[in-house]
Amino acid sequence: MMGILTNKAFMRFYSGFIISEIGTKMFYLSIFWFVQEKTQEPSYTAWLGLAITIPQLFMFIFGVFADRYNRRRIMIITDICSALILLTITTYTYVIEFSILFIAVMFSLLNICNNIFFPTSRAFMPSTLPEEKLVLGNSLFATGTQISTIIASTIGAFLLSKVNIYLFFIFNIITFLFSAFNLFLLGFVLPKESVNRTVQPKNRKKAKKLFAVKQFINDVVDGFLVIKSSKILLFMIPGVFFTNIFFVTFIYLTPGWSQKILHTGPEGYSLLELGLGIGTFLGAFTSGWFSKFINIKHGQILAFLFQSTIVLFPVFPILIINVFILFLYGIGSGLANAYTMTLIQHIIPDHQRGRAFGTLMSIMGGVVPIGTLICGLLVNYIGLVGVFWMSGIVCSIGALILALTFQFIPIKKQDNKNLLTQVE
Repeated sequence: MMGILTNKAFMRFYSGFIISEIGTKMFYLSIFWFVQEKTQEPSYTAWLGLAITIPQLFMFIFGVFADRYNRRRIMIITDICSALILLTITTYTYVIEFSILFIAVMFSLLNICNNIFFPTSRAFMPSTLPEEKLVLGNSLFATGTQISTIIASTIGAFLLSKVNIYLFFIFNIITFLFSAFNLFLLGFVLPKESVNRTVQPKNRKKAKKLFAVKQFINDVVDGFLVIKSSKILLFMIPGVFFTNIFFVTFIYLTPGWSQKILHTGPEGYSLLELGLGIGTFLGAFTSGWFSKFINIKHGQILAFLFQSTIVLFPVFPILIINVFILFLYGIGSGLANAYTMTLIQHIIPDHQRGRAFGTLMSIMGGVVPIGTLICGLLVNYIGLVGVFWMSGIVCSIGALILALTFQFIPIKKQDNKNLLTQVE
């Protein structure tokens, strides 16, 4: 652990990420409650969730940027653009008017930036660490995400109903700018050979003779071929489909659940987010420790068994029990995220890693807008409780399918013997 904490390149990259994540989580928490409070309709938060998830359909395109251009510069640009978009949302809603349509459109643009940043950052991370530290590095990133959620949810539980909500927006603007500045400084400590790994390989010289559009399309198609060539990644898709399509309920409809079912207001909403955040933090934090005793395959099975407990959420509409169930689901998510990132980084070559992350996230996250749309419509027909019941059952089925996938589908072994104990 100390070795990775003294790695200047990794820690500069990591610290900027943490600060930015805290601001983003605070903004997400506040914007959803802001919309729920203004409209008093759970369906509007579902439509806002749809605006978030639509950009995920195009992550197979965004991931190609990470393989074609300098990854650090891409992240700097997306951070600056995110800060400008947030400034626009803040100014418009404060000075002019509250408009759910305007917020949804700008939110979509913000999440385009986020969905460019995500595959780029995950493809970039191995440039800051030696290969044998990747599991720990991914564990720290997943842990950092959840620490940010815990901090944001704790602050939200105390302050969301007590201070001006625009302070949450402004704070996120500042954190994006901090992240961009930190990534700029990273260029001074990143080893030269690591920087060279982020540019296109030499065999691209012949491809430069083709038209830029055709070349880009070839890279996009290659992303799908990379996923198709990996049996384990391909067979993960059905289970993720069932899980992702309805877990949106537990993200975007929890403000309504807290207000209308639990009658606990913004404090209850923040505590639900806190339970999920602490669980995911614990799962991510322990994934590095677990990797000493179990391989990635068995770690994933354990993760998805934890996630299957979500079926119990609507059975007990009591705040403390709901928080605990989200805590258990979060443990599974934290483990699964860290192990999946490490798996991709191990089995996908560096020059294809960005498009692989982007394509996989596009395939897996592409069902989220469908789920958001379905939940937004169904809440008007079967009610909020009915949507949570259906979502819990389907998510649990998806988690069990994923557990069975890792139990029976072999992971292709790599030539690097140091990875065999971690992967298979």
